[in-house]
Amino acid sequence: MKKSLHLKKLPLFIVTVALLGISLATTTVLAGTKTLTVNASVLNIRRGPGLAYDVMGQSQSGAKLNVIAERNSWYEVRLAGNKVGWVASWLVNSDDANTNAAKVARVTSRVNVRKYASTSATLLGALNPGASVKVVYSQGDWSQIVYSDTAAWVSTKYLELTGQTTTVTSTQTAVSKANTATQIKVKTNTNTHLRQAGGINAAIVENLSKGAELTVLNQDGDWFHVRAADGKTGYIANWVVSTPSDGKSSKAATSLNEATIVLDAGHGGSDPGASSTAGEKEKTYTLETVDAIATQLRAAGANVVLTRSSDQYVDLAQRPVIAANVNADAFISIHFDSSPESNTAEGHTTYYYTKSKDYTLATYLSTSLANLSTASRGTSFGNFEVIRDNKQPSVLIELGYINDDDDFQKLSSSTYQHQAAIDIVNGLTKYFAAGNHR
Repeated sequence: MKKSLHLKKLPLFIVTVALLGISLATTTVLAGTKTLTVNASVLNIRRGPGLAYDVMGQSQSGAKLNVIAERNSWYEVRLAGNKVGWVASWLVNSDDANTNAAKVARVTSRVNVRKYASTSATLLGALNPGASVKVVYSQGDWSQIVYSDTAAWVSTKYLELTGQTTTVTSTQTAVSKANTATQIKVKTNTNTHLRQAGGINAAIVENLSKGAELTVLNQDGDWFHVRAADGKTGYIANWVVSTPSDGKSSKAATSLNEATIVLDAGHGGSDPGASSTAGEKEKTYTLETVDAIATQLRAAGANVVLTRSSDQYVDLAQRPVIAANVNADAFISIHFDSSPESNTAEGHTTYYYTKSKDYTLATYLSTSLANLSTASRGTSFGNFEVIRDNKQPSVLIELGYINDDDDFQKLSSSTYQHQAAIDIVNGLTKYFAAGNHR
């Protein structure tokens, strides 16, 4: 990493938040009035009945959760260790009908049938004009229907209600609808665009002013499918909006599986970072390493937020804002060092900025990273913007010298990246177990 890139503060032109996410692949089955069985790979469990609450943990496929109570379309469930958490009711019951009534509609034009209310969701099939469908629930531009004895979604504009009603049998699936009072609202933090799809090159639906309030309909990676105040729908990047705190402060994590960890892959896009002697770019390996770390952290139950998940440019000033907005328990920025002359320096270093806020975290991580095959250079003060301007406990880790051939051979390997990931998880586990938290 070139130090000069971090010592210069860039203007803050955009602010962000990562909505701790609705996992689109998450569905559960209401096995009874008191028990939920998780069928999908991961189910997010939150600290309160709403999307504005932090994710406190995750439940894996096959796990059974006992229901304690229900509030505002959220189920309170009991977890291991006598802990309690909340899951959204509209993400459950995907194999059990929970409503007996449905409206009958006629399909007016050929329409795709999808697993979720998103154009990027899995395609289940298509309906031809004239087909009759049972509409269980409509929300915005999407309607939930019974399709092949399961719940599915189609675009509402291709349906025409007949005025008739019908019943949904117990063998037909319908996901419970979200209470509109609990839908998450976000506000734009800058003048921005509402787009037709999730991507910066997608066509613009309309321009949005700073402070515009939007209703989140769904999430597609780093993009939200939203409805604007004028009724128009489209996609907006999660880094240009903020979520309401709902007047509630989150509880500090006491273990890794309660923690929110922000991982920052250094550089990206038009900022390649430092280079190896063969011209390989730092941005490539920071992202690979962060992906490895994220995988291990999620397996340990932590909630992980990425400042970037692809080769995209992210302003330096934006990265600590992400950590602040998601109330991160730890922020870890991954980089690779570079010396003025090739093959003259080696090893990994863990940097901190604030002694009172960051040093303890840096110490735990540095100690754990001593297992790496590169030499340990310990901890050191670092005046880098992403940790200098960070309100959360934060470190910047240089995991080797990219322009040292021996270090590069190691850091570019999946074996090294995997070991670094394991070491960081171990360091964080000990950090929280020792009672260190915000």
